[in-house]
Amino acid sequence: MNEHFKDIIGSIGKGDTSLVEKFFRQPGGRKYLENITLILINALPHHYEEKEEMYLGFVEVLDHMEQRIRQKEGQEILEDVFRDS
Repeated sequence: MNEHFKDIIGSIGKGDTSLVEKFFRQPGGRKYLENITLILINALPHHYEEKEEMYLGFVEVLDHMEQRIRQKEGQEILEDVFRDS
């Protein structure tokens, strides 16, 4: 596996999502992450129900990450507005 991807996976495992945040800022980035995950999960030798559960869990994680990123962006906008006024 590419060292860059190992670093990203290690960071996510530790709770640091800053390396993945760029995907949410790009058009289609979220869908890209979902599709990559779907491909990886379908390559696992588990039953369909387990794979579906894993995928839904990952989508839930992405939802939380995206919400946190949007809140962070909103906070930065508010700070800029109040700093300029």
